[in-house]
Amino acid sequence: MTLQIDKKVLLFGVGIFGREILRELLKKWSVIAVDYDENTIEELEDEYRDEERLQLIHGDASSILTWKKIDIENVINIISTISDADVSLEVCRIGREVFNLNVNIVVLLFEEEREEEFEKFNINIVKPAELTTKIVISKIERNYSIATNIGLGKGEIVEAKILARSHLVDRKLKYLKPTRWRIAAIYRDSELILPSGDERIKVGDRVIIIGDPKVLENLVNILLKGIPQFPLQFGMDIAVPYSGNTKISFEEAAYLKKNTKAHKLLIFPVKNYRIREDFDYIKNTVKKFEIKESVNNFIDLFYYENNIGVIVYPFVKEPFFKGRTLKKILKTAKKPVLISRGNFPYSEITISLNCPDPAFNLEIGIELSRLMKLPFEVLYITMPQELRGDEEEEKLRERHEIVSDFEQIYKTNIKYKVLEGNPVKETLKFMSDESKRKNLFITTYDKNEEISIFKPHVQYHITKSIKNSVLLLPLEELYG
Repeated sequence: MTLQIDKKVLLFGVGIFGREILRELLKKWSVIAVDYDENTIEELEDEYRDEERLQLIHGDASSILTWKKIDIENVINIISTISDADVSLEVCRIGREVFNLNVNIVVLLFEEEREEEFEKFNINIVKPAELTTKIVISKIERNYSIATNIGLGKGEIVEAKILARSHLVDRKLKYLKPTRWRIAAIYRDSELILPSGDERIKVGDRVIIIGDPKVLENLVNILLKGIPQFPLQFGMDIAVPYSGNTKISFEEAAYLKKNTKAHKLLIFPVKNYRIREDFDYIKNTVKKFEIKESVNNFIDLFYYENNIGVIVYPFVKEPFFKGRTLKKILKTAKKPVLISRGNFPYSEITISLNCPDPAFNLEIGIELSRLMKLPFEVLYITMPQELRGDEEEEKLRERHEIVSDFEQIYKTNIKYKVLEGNPVKETLKFMSDESKRKNLFITTYDKNEEISIFKPHVQYHITKSIKNSVLLLPLEELYG
């Protein structure tokens, strides 16, 4: 083993966690260990009296005087195991702002609700309680394990044994459309499979999944238990712009949050709208929410980098929305977008198969119907039989097979309607029936498809003219 003698690790806190970390560090690194307890320092001096790679300092980690005792020239890693979050926060501030250290900082955070306070310092956070809980549960369940000694050790690599049938099982991987996770390997019958887009997950497989730890936790529930998790496979929260004119869309966003697995509603005031005056109304409408920074216009939400699973976009009765704005949404969105027309609570979900990747659209639609406890129907518009060529016949056969496949998976009969004619006109006519007034319409679309008068964009024209709220699912191929 190569010893990193010249490169030092600065360790604040050598209590229970700190001592174990110190013991491992000394196998490879030179360490400067700092602790406020003088007795602890004395015990370590006795234990490591012959260890030349360890420097022990008695002092307060949050004091500049203590930092001045430290030779930080060769420090390339800083670790804080101190249980007091305020002290750890000050360690981060001093390191970044006082000494301008561009080094890796790791904090063991015992007060998990304070995580956001640390984000501005660009550090790595380890949550001992959360990590310990996951390890214990994984050992009890035995069919789900977290890698803690490779990668970042934060739960970004998991192994799960597929025991239950869900909408992810038996689907080609290229149809799953993961945004923050990926299946890296499949073990089946003692063989290793490096999956391509045409591979399918089977019941009994052991799969290695990598991705965002928060997303993986929800994904495992789908794989192991068949539990629908929308929108957690895209992100944890629902985002909505807010002003005096968008309250009906805010209420629809609150309704969506209440009836899905979303964690909270992120509310973005528009053009510094005085949202505090509506605080009681907001609090009475949605249980868990967070008021975010103001945005100049609705479209700004699409550039907001955060853990958003769905953006709720108010339908505005203006000419620009029906044209330029809607086109911009279709090109910009990276996550599902609900074009809100306020027709909630929904009475039924209509799943369109006049879209790219109809299997994925059907998966999401069925998942939502299970979560919201709503019936669903499947709609496909095809050319009249006398006008159908080989390509149209193949599309029709493919959709029949997809519907039949899902009927097998869910052991149910699917309400499946096939009509003939122009897909835009017939869809709008079908949805104009008074009985469909409160249906949620769902469709996928290809972000790379051009929107022009020369090549009609079916999803664009339907969304522009339909009177229902529409859930748009942008497609981005991640598997080759």
